Amino acid sequence: MRIIADGRKFSAWRRMGSGKQGGLKMYRKNGAIVSRLMEIPAKPVWMATLIVLAGLIFSMSIGAAGAGVLADPTKPDPSIEGAPNEASGQDLYQRGFYEQALAEWERAVEQKKDGGAAFQLAEAYFDAAVVERDIAKAVKYYTMGAEWGDPRAQADLGTLFDKGWGVPKDLAKAAKWYEASAKQGHPSAQYNIGVMYEEGEGVAADKVKAYMYYQLAIEGGFPKFATEALENLSTKMEPAEIKEATKMVRAFKPMTREESAAEMSVTARSLTDGEAVSP
Repeated sequence: MRIIADGRKFSAWRRMGSGKQGGLKMYRKNGAIVSRLMEIPAKPVWMATLIVLAGLIFSMSIGAAGAGVLADPTKPDPSIEGAPNEASGQDLYQRGFYEQALAEWERAVEQKKDGGAAFQLAEAYFDAAVVERDIAKAVKYYTMGAEWGDPRAQADLGTLFDKGWGVPKDLAKAAKWYEASAKQGHPSAQYNIGVMYEEGEGVAADKVKAYMYYQLAIEGGFPKFATEALENLSTKMEPAEIKEATKMVRAFKPMTREESAAEMSVTARSLTDGEAVSP
C-alpha cells in the first residue's frame, strides 16, 4: 500500500506528500486513510485573539511612545531576523493578517529567493483558504520552492506529478522530487520514494534502496506505514541485500537546502515543463 498526501487540498490515497514539517494530520474512513489536513489557524479563534492583541499593542504603544508613532500591528514582528522571509510572513498569517502575509512572502520570494516563502504561497493558492484557488500559481510557487531546496515543496511537487494535479501526471518526475526531499531527511518523502523503488514505478526497481528509505522514514518519525512496508520487503530480500541497505542507512547524511538546490538546478527546468491542468 502506498499513501499520498492530501494537503488541505489532496484527498484519498497511496503516498503522502508532506511529513511532520507540514503539520500532518491523518483521518480514517472505514479503516482507510482518506485525507489529511495541514495545520492552519482557525479563523474564529484568531479573530478573537486578534482583537485582544490589537488592544494590547495599542496600549503598549501609547505607554512606550507617549504621543509618538503607534506600532503597526499589520507589520511583522521587528525582532524576526532576515525579514522578509518565511518566518515574518508566518508571523502575520498567524495573527490573521492574511493579505499582508502573502505580500510578505512575495517580497521574500522576489528579493531573497526564499524557498520556504515560495512553499507557503503555493499552499495558499492550492488550498484556497484565504485566497481564490489558482492552480497555475500554486505550481509556479511549488516549483520555485522545490528548485530552491525546500523539502516540503519538493515533496508536494512530487505529489502533484504523482497524481497529475496542475501538471501532467509523470511518475518519473514525481520520483525525482520525492527523492530530492528524501535526501534532505523528509520522512514521508522517504517512504514515498521507498514505495516507488520497491514497485519500480518512476524508477528502476531496487529493493536495497527501498529498504534504506523505509528504514530512514521510520527513524525520521514516519513509522506507521514504513514499518509494515519494511517488514514485508525484508521477506523478499537476501541477507546480503539487507546488510548492504543497513550500511547505507548508517552512512546516510541529510543534504542541506543549499546542496539540494545545487543538485536539482541541473534538471529542475526539464522536470516541470508542460502546461498546467486542473486537479
